[in-house]
Amino acid sequence: MSAAARLEVKDVYAAYDKADVLEGVTLSVAPGSITCLLGSNGSGKTTLIRTILGLTPPRAGSIRFGDTELAGLPTHKVVAAGIACIPEGRKVFPKLTVEENLRLGAYQEAAEATVAARLAHAYEIFPRLAERRAQLAGTMSGGEQAMVSIGRGLMSAPRLLLVDEPSLGLSPLLVKENFQIIRRINEQGITVFLVEQNVHQTLAIAHHGYVLQQGRVVAAGSARELARDAAVHQAYFG
Repeated sequence: MSAAARLEVKDVYAAYDKADVLEGVTLSVAPGSITCLLGSNGSGKTTLIRTILGLTPPRAGSIRFGDTELAGLPTHKVVAAGIACIPEGRKVFPKLTVEENLRLGAYQEAAEATVAARLAHAYEIFPRLAERRAQLAGTMSGGEQAMVSIGRGLMSAPRLLLVDEPSLGLSPLLVKENFQIIRRINEQGITVFLVEQNVHQTLAIAHHGYVLQQGRVVAAGSARELARDAAVHQAYFG
């Protein structure tokens, strides 16, 4: 795995139909950390992920990952720079098998030996997927599809993993399991940017975080500081 890198988002504005959704967003994701972005529905969290990935180009501002300026790059070059995304709602390919879904995560890797090693690693993290590698992903439970989605993201051997709303649509037990998996992935050296609205579970595993409200960062600090921050309670509970 290549060296860790810092993600720096500076004064980013992003708009749909000329209406700004993100307004001057500045944040940093330190190498080796789990950094979270908290915010309620409509706060701009998913728009920020889309902007980092090049799906919604910023209207202004800078997005740097290590020495690479991401703003203006097409999405495949953002992925090639070492960033992978676990999308909101899992987004598996339902008519492909588990293994075919996982292999798609390594589409930029030509060496079959490397792909096979990454598959073995994914199956080590998710033994259930190894048992069901030939099953169509669309026939699996929501929790199993979440495993497929995370495993597929790991197949590109990312330096930074963007995880968008991993608790969405899952039972409390599966949410807890998912967050434990994210912590284990981080402990293996992968930097995680975790975008969520599940405050308690997120702050339990994050090192540092930000709160987004109506497209602006309204609070930042360590997870412990955010757990006590009035702005966090204001953003969620009014």
